[in-house]
Amino acid sequence: MEENETAKKKGQTDNVSLFRTGMIIIMLLILLVASFGFYQGMHSAIHDLFDYRYTSLIGSIFDLAIIAAILYIVREFYIKKQ
Repeated sequence: MEENETAKKKGQTDNVSLFRTGMIIIMLLILLVASFGFYQGMHSAIHDLFDYRYTSLIGSIFDLAIIAAILYIVREFYIKKQ
């Protein structure tokens, strides 16, 4: 009798863990889409706010800042864990 209850609880925790993992994946995909929208919107704002001679320079600085932020996040959360 106890084995059935233990197996039932384990099955429920597996389902909860699977649900949480699925929700995290869905939220990360939504974050990815929103990030692309933000990235494109920032480039559009750069073209609108700055003189045409400086849009390439400002856009490159923005891209460099994005690359630096991504490298920092990868280094902090993935490389240091190993």
